[in-house]
Amino acid sequence: MVRCDEGKCILESLMCNDEDDCLDGTDEPSTCGRSCFVRNGGCAESCTDTHWGVQCSCGSGWVLQADGQSCADVDECSLEYSPCSQLCRNTPGTFSCACLEGYLLRHGTFCEVADNATQLLVAVGEDLALLDVRTQTYRPVLSTEAELRALVYDLLRETYYWLTEEGELCAHLPGKGVQLLYADAGEVNSISVDWFTGQLYWASSHPAAICAGLGDGRGYVTVLGKDVVPEQLTVYPSARSLYWVNRGLRGRTVIAAAGMDGSNRQELTVVSMEEPVGLSLDYVAGRLYWISEYKESIETLRVDGSGRHSFPAVLRSHTEPLGLAVFESRFFWADGTELVSASQASPQEHAVLLRAPVSAFTVLHALQQPPRDTAACAPGLCSHLCLLSPVHPRGYRCACPEGLYLQPSGKCTELSIVYSSRTAISLLQVGPGTHSKQVQEWQEAFHLQDVDWKRSVLYGTDDSGALLRVVGHPGKRETIVTGLPVCSARVDIRSGNLYWLACNRRDIGVTKVSDLTPRILHRARSSIQHLFLDWQRGALYWLARGQPLQQLSLAGGSPWDAWNETWPGELPAAMDSKAFSLLWSSALGLRALSLTKQQAVTLAPSWSHGLVAAFEPYLISVNETALLLWDRRTLTLVLSVPATGVQGVVAFVGSELQEVPVPLPVPASKGPALPLPPPVTTTTRTTTATSAQPTTSTTQLPLSKTTAAPTTPATTTKSTTTLTTTSLSATTTTASAPTTTWTTSNKTTTVQVATTSTATTRSLPTKPAVPQLSTSTQPPTTPALAVPPTPLFGPSPPHPPTRFSHLSCPRTHMPCRDGAECVAQEYVCDGEKDCADGSDEDECAQLCDAPGAFHCASSTTCVEANERCDGVPQCPDASDEMGCWSPTQDCALRCDAATRCVPESWLCDGHADCLDHTDEQGCVPKKCSASEFPCRSGQCVALALRCDGDPDCRDGSDEEGCAVPRPLLCRPGEVACSHSGECVPEAWRCDGVADCRDSTDEQGCPLEDQQCGERQWGCSHGHECIPDAWRCDRESDCSDGSDEAGCHPTPCLSHEYPCGLGICLNASLVCSGQQDCADGSDEGGNCSLPCQRPCSQLCYPSPQGPRCWCTPGYQLAEDGMSCVDVDECTEQGKRTCSQICLNAPGTYSCGCLSGYLLEPDGHICKLSGPEPMLLVAVQSEVLSYGLRSGREEVLLTSDKERTIFSLDYDLVERKVFWMDLATESISWQSLDSRKKGTLVKGVRSDCIAVDWIGRNLYWTDGVAGQVLATSLETTWRGKPEYTMVLDGDLDQPHSLVLQPLAGMLYWSEVGNQPRLMEATMDGRRQRVLLAQGLGWPTALALDLPTSRLFWLDEKLGSVGSTHLDGTDVKVLQLRWVQSPFAAAVCEGQLYWSERKAWSVQQVDKATGKNRTVLLKRHGQPHGLQVMHPALRLAAPNPCTARGCSHLCLLSSRHAGQCRCPIGMTLADDETTCLPLHTSAFALLVSPAAVMQVYLKDMPPTAGAQGLPQHRALPLAKVGRLTAVDYMVKDKSLYFAEVGSDSIGLLRLKDSGRLSWKKVVAVEGMVVSLALDWLSGNLYWIEGQPTSIHVATAGGRWALVLLSEGLQGAAWLALCPRASTMCFITAAGSRRPGAAVECAAMDGSGRRVVWSRARSPAGLTFGGASTRLYWADQERGAIGSVELDGSHFRLVREGLHGLRLFAIGDGFLLWSTTTTNGSSKVWHSRLEQAKSWWFLMEQELVALRIYSQFSQEGTNGCTKNNGGCAQLCLPNPAGRQCRCSPGYHLVRGVTCAPVPPCPALLRACADLQSCISAQQVCDGHPDCTDGSDELGCTFEEAKTQVPVVSSSRTSRAEEEKPTVPSAAPQQPSPSLPAAPGPRQHGEPFLATPDTEEVLGAMPCSSETCNLRGECAIEAGRVMCHCALGYRGDYCEEAEVQPLAGPIALGVAVLLLLAAAAVGALAYMRKRDRRRRTSSTASTRVLTLYHRESDPEEEDEEEEELPPKSDTFVNEAYDGKEVTW
Repeated sequence: MVRCDEGKCILESLMCNDEDDCLDGTDEPSTCGRSCFVRNGGCAESCTDTHWGVQCSCGSGWVLQADGQSCADVDECSLEYSPCSQLCRNTPGTFSCACLEGYLLRHGTFCEVADNATQLLVAVGEDLALLDVRTQTYRPVLSTEAELRALVYDLLRETYYWLTEEGELCAHLPGKGVQLLYADAGEVNSISVDWFTGQLYWASSHPAAICAGLGDGRGYVTVLGKDVVPEQLTVYPSARSLYWVNRGLRGRTVIAAAGMDGSNRQELTVVSMEEPVGLSLDYVAGRLYWISEYKESIETLRVDGSGRHSFPAVLRSHTEPLGLAVFESRFFWADGTELVSASQASPQEHAVLLRAPVSAFTVLHALQQPPRDTAACAPGLCSHLCLLSPVHPRGYRCACPEGLYLQPSGKCTELSIVYSSRTAISLLQVGPGTHSKQVQEWQEAFHLQDVDWKRSVLYGTDDSGALLRVVGHPGKRETIVTGLPVCSARVDIRSGNLYWLACNRRDIGVTKVSDLTPRILHRARSSIQHLFLDWQRGALYWLARGQPLQQLSLAGGSPWDAWNETWPGELPAAMDSKAFSLLWSSALGLRALSLTKQQAVTLAPSWSHGLVAAFEPYLISVNETALLLWDRRTLTLVLSVPATGVQGVVAFVGSELQEVPVPLPVPASKGPALPLPPPVTTTTRTTTATSAQPTTSTTQLPLSKTTAAPTTPATTTKSTTTLTTTSLSATTTTASAPTTTWTTSNKTTTVQVATTSTATTRSLPTKPAVPQLSTSTQPPTTPALAVPPTPLFGPSPPHPPTRFSHLSCPRTHMPCRDGAECVAQEYVCDGEKDCADGSDEDECAQLCDAPGAFHCASSTTCVEANERCDGVPQCPDASDEMGCWSPTQDCALRCDAATRCVPESWLCDGHADCLDHTDEQGCVPKKCSASEFPCRSGQCVALALRCDGDPDCRDGSDEEGCAVPRPLLCRPGEVACSHSGECVPEAWRCDGVADCRDSTDEQGCPLEDQQCGERQWGCSHGHECIPDAWRCDRESDCSDGSDEAGCHPTPCLSHEYPCGLGICLNASLVCSGQQDCADGSDEGGNCSLPCQRPCSQLCYPSPQGPRCWCTPGYQLAEDGMSCVDVDECTEQGKRTCSQICLNAPGTYSCGCLSGYLLEPDGHICKLSGPEPMLLVAVQSEVLSYGLRSGREEVLLTSDKERTIFSLDYDLVERKVFWMDLATESISWQSLDSRKKGTLVKGVRSDCIAVDWIGRNLYWTDGVAGQVLATSLETTWRGKPEYTMVLDGDLDQPHSLVLQPLAGMLYWSEVGNQPRLMEATMDGRRQRVLLAQGLGWPTALALDLPTSRLFWLDEKLGSVGSTHLDGTDVKVLQLRWVQSPFAAAVCEGQLYWSERKAWSVQQVDKATGKNRTVLLKRHGQPHGLQVMHPALRLAAPNPCTARGCSHLCLLSSRHAGQCRCPIGMTLADDETTCLPLHTSAFALLVSPAAVMQVYLKDMPPTAGAQGLPQHRALPLAKVGRLTAVDYMVKDKSLYFAEVGSDSIGLLRLKDSGRLSWKKVVAVEGMVVSLALDWLSGNLYWIEGQPTSIHVATAGGRWALVLLSEGLQGAAWLALCPRASTMCFITAAGSRRPGAAVECAAMDGSGRRVVWSRARSPAGLTFGGASTRLYWADQERGAIGSVELDGSHFRLVREGLHGLRLFAIGDGFLLWSTTTTNGSSKVWHSRLEQAKSWWFLMEQELVALRIYSQFSQEGTNGCTKNNGGCAQLCLPNPAGRQCRCSPGYHLVRGVTCAPVPPCPALLRACADLQSCISAQQVCDGHPDCTDGSDELGCTFEEAKTQVPVVSSSRTSRAEEEKPTVPSAAPQQPSPSLPAAPGPRQHGEPFLATPDTEEVLGAMPCSSETCNLRGECAIEAGRVMCHCALGYRGDYCEEAEVQPLAGPIALGVAVLLLLAAAAVGALAYMRKRDRRRRTSSTASTRVLTLYHRESDPEEEDEEEEELPPKSDTFVNEAYDGKEVTW
């Protein structure tokens, strides 16, 4: 053969035949016909003569060109895998290698380090050690105290990093020891270090991301977090890239690369089938290496994705490598038991470096981490993280950890929040180490408006609307002229210009920073509520009532709509300039508008916290007592800062201040947009009640200096009467006129004077007006200069002098008529003359004459009537918004001086929620509705509860005056009241509560001594037991107070002094000269000694000498002098705050979750909104009970005979769900419309739970040990649509609670080993939460605010709780806990239903005290829930975007997992559910049961106890199974059992019903059976004697296929596609073991394909392939061959205890037997070495794998039974029609009954021919089946081997009729003697020789078609034909004209016809007898000969009910049961 294009090979004879047989023409080279003797054949180098010409060839290093003659150089250096390990240089015909510095060249191609100092850092157990590669010296380094998964080392920084098995990141820094890094990193799977920067990179599985963090733990960032499932991460700093194995969707696995900053992501190669392990990088060569577990090789490629190369067969078989490293042209890997190395030159030669369980390792050498070769990421460029980048122009990118913001300089900055609280300014820095401080405070109000962080300026307003600014720290307040009162201001950071909104809410003005000149920029048409400025984009935005969001350029112009929705007004809003979005809170919840996307989204459906500022990712709100910082992404509270009266909040991230700050001008009067009066001089003066003496002075001011801000006068009220006297200096200058201002304690007046060299003095009114405070000595045309401002929030130098300029009246003032002074607007028309001429009070009557106008309180300003109480203050003093409050449901009462809002549900609830108790004052009974009964106690109960025998009112008034007849006899379980006569439950007797009207149920109660429990303490008098926790808790719980006797006193705090008797005294009272301690121990002693100790806070004298003490909130440190903060949140726990606790230095603050409000005590959170309602199921009713009002009503009622067991509710659709045990269904009813429905039927459950986020309902099945779920939208349609969430080793699950916000479920188990469990809501990550100290935990309750799980234990009589991680377990043993069923937690109370006491009770959840009986009724309570919106917080449903076709279950990390109902399975897309019959499954056959397990449900972990999710097929009548097979298409299970006389069929019908019938009768035990799923034929092995049988699908036709040479035959397997059957036979006595034989499915072509098996078992074909597999039990191996016996392959070995196995759909199953008789079932992917197992209690008799696709294909019998009348048996050539005994074949397809043999002849066993008695046992087989020679005794046994007859003989045999015989029928008919097994390699159809044909040919009248006599002459069969016939077999009739022959022929024909008619009559009569006989034979030949149509066969099937304990009924209907 000659190779040509693309690997194609052609015959050498086609070379040079003038035809192009190769596409590239290489078969017609130019050397055709040449000879090497002539000019070397034209070859450039070697020449070889061939028959077609010459073949040229080239030497090493050269390659033959396309012309077939020339040679070209091979560039070895550019090959896919370079021959040089480092540097390569190509030369003509060869190449040369070289090494980098520090390496030496070995063997011409490989480089090794010159110092030979390569070491490996290895993790063995919990130790890190150094292993010398050359000497194998092992030196421990340090102990990690944990098992490691990954390990890296930073040589430069001498830092170890490792990853523990628990997923913890740890570091060992020099001099600092071991520290834990980034506990919130998630499930980390691999790590790598960037030795350039010292940063650590890691890949995590959950969340799926690649992250980079600082090596010291100061913060990390996510580098890649989208569409990534990373593992095996490695970084390459020199290439600024990182590489990882990425596992994508649908099993697609790739090796991916990206920049170390996440940029330039790409896929290098796809490795889906390889199972890559240990991705490693050769930094020198720039190549990636990994181990392919599937190929058992090491693979490599270049870092750019090229140069793929493989090192095959490097690994040992069946090893599981843990990692790989490459260095010095050597491979290093570990396999769990040893560390191995191999050279790349000889990778198969392994060297064991260390025999130890190495869990992680890395190479250590200085050349492995070369020094930095780039200036990128040099120290100082980034303050935190520096990420190398292959695409960024600078080569790197700075990044900041969470909570910090990146500045252009590369530094990370905290978020700054500046806020004002009336007179103070505070700064809050948010980030690592969040802190706050007060930076400035004044005596006057300062309402913060904005911060110019670039110029260190604060902007604000005062109470009068004057615009103020403060420069630097500490800075003075300066007034900025605007001309109008200002209510809002915003600064443009770029220019420094100030944009403001006047208090008229319409005028928007701007004041330029260059000259402080104001002008009106825009006048709005309607009232503006909010003004925003986006300085990055240079735009103003505002929100005005009834208008869309408006936008205006900062330069002015016309505004336009920024969004098309109308603003409703009166809503809090904020702009997030970072996210370029607008946020607001409304009735629709918290919403956000993206101004980029023009799209609004709802962040939270409800939001009651307000909104004042936003800066991504934070939101800021305030309340009466605190400033709150929220995480916008999760809406969780991040920080609470105590602050009262917060009026302005500004959040920003400011860049660093410049070294030379931007100059700020002083206020100047260059004039507004409209013309202003010319500059004037004002004089500032202070007026007293007596006189004012101005002082004049001259000062020369240099032009190079100006003041930073003017002086701001003090703001006072008009009621001030105390005046001060101050001297005034009048300034004389040669420039512009000065300004003189007189100031009083209440008003300031500005006076204009002439420009002279001196200032005159005159008297002023006692209420001077406020001027603009600005004087300048510069000409007006000279630009103003500024001094550098001091830092805004830091120390500042003394404030420089203020310079003044000429000024007219400010816009906030008006000039008096005489032009001498200015008066503030608020003093105009205030009834007092402030102008000297009184003009400020002239014409005031006309200002507010408009109808309905509102007069502002502090001035004569008026606002329109429609602006009063519109939520936007128009008056400068905001008086138009005062007194506007009106009650709402959320704020029904304002108390505590209007500082607290009380919801309506809190009013008159018996608990004071106001400090002044006004919420509980004036309470009158609420008016009940017409459907309610008013109790005297003030309650309202449903009329249906009136006179029902149960007191529902607290005072029992609903049962008074009832005409209830006295019962003659109480029911069982009840006792009669002695005097009043009513009956009460016996459980109420002596329960401490009088239930009889005469109280006789509590009389005569015996006082018995109690035996206290293990967790109880006995009181002194012996009649009481209390929980241990109540002992010494400062509360007397025993009636005699003995529980508090002998208790140790509580230790005093650090600010207290211990007196005697455990009393603590405040330290300030010690040594005060007065005895404050009862024993006088606080006085005397060393009290006189002075305090000279260096105390950090306070020192006080004491009788023991001076002592240091700390203020409350601090405690003394160990040194006794310094004070440290007390973390009340940690030390006092939940006693400090009921929900959120935030510690601060010296104090703490409490917060509440959404839906709660903080009580006045500042510690307890109480539900806001509607009243919480307790739902209780009592017998057939569900009651609703108001936990505050006591309002009681019947919510729903079912039939009296039914019991509502468990219940839950859904507030989204407002439904109540409950479990009805009577109908075994889960039903629902609407809370609004009373509409009812059924969710699911055929279930029994103790507990149900609603997932209100994922929209599912869960329930437990204690009997089956399962947790199941269905969708809330499901409607029962007669078919179950639920899925199994948990199954397997659940031990009677009982109670169940859900936490959808975290995707978790918790349940209790009350079986033999009671425990509390948790798992994700999709059933994964199952974990034991608590397994100790439990009896029967029957009731669970989840308390989300405290993250605790509560339970009530029926057996132990206790209440317990634990944190959701299983820690902090608390148990209280309470005597009133007797038989709890359900529980719920609300606020501080625990509620439960008590079945034994027929009551609902409550206790304090923390202490178990204050027990109260809420409900008592004549009926057992069961289900119980508390209903309130805050208990079911809304959150986005992750299943919405998941797109699941059926069910979606929540999982952890707020994700959704698609699941399928029972009867369906999940497709590969993990979204769509498909019918189960399309999915592969396994049948696990035990002696008495068949379990169906879908391969998708195989557990992915080893050691699972019990079966995975499965279905048990109902085999109710089975004794002990021996063999099974399954037809996927028909859902038919064929089975055989011990002692049975038939093979049975179980058919699973689509309707859910089952049918059962006997298919075919057998005589012996069936040891194996197999189904031809193409033709429907059934094959089986039966003994004794052993034979192989075949029958049609219905069992009607059957025959023996093989019967000879089948000693020990077993394990029959069919491959219908290949028309082949295989089986195992014993090898015989001559050799041990067994043989695997195969034959065609018609019995022909039998041969041995494998003869070296020791103990083969479990024969099968591999799914859709034709490869044959078997298990060798003795060798513990699974082998396979092709059907011709070639290509033997060992699939698995080392399987100790191997019993059975199955292969299919890419899966391998096998079983092993344990010592106790149970079975381990192992499963693995066929191409993977990793395997898992689960335990089965029963032994297994068979394992099978099936799928719809594995039973597809065709053979010769697929369609129409191959045209055969009876049996169609396929073979490789097509098919062969066969007839069952009693019939013979006619025309190759038809079967006709066999006539009886003539007299003196007997029939052969197959009834196909007749022989004489002399032919029996004559040593020659005369019957075709050889039955005439069976059982004969010969001296020399002869074996006849039948073969396939020639076509002619076959035709003769097919066409000849058989003569019946009168001889008795053979008892065991069989086929001809079995063909002898042939060795593999021979074809199935062999050509027989003549001798074999003659030996097998019959010779009888049948041979001659009953038309002549048969004889064997000269070795040939000859027929002597009767008269009228001719031919070799008398098949032709002779044509003769004579009448005699014709008559004779007619007579013969008539005789034959009569014989045929008689035979037919005889057969029909026999069939009738068999049909009517009840004892008809069950033998194969006689039972199923009757012809019947398929419908009749179905009628014969016996339908059986399933076994209730094994079968999952998929179509249960409680109303109709049909079998």
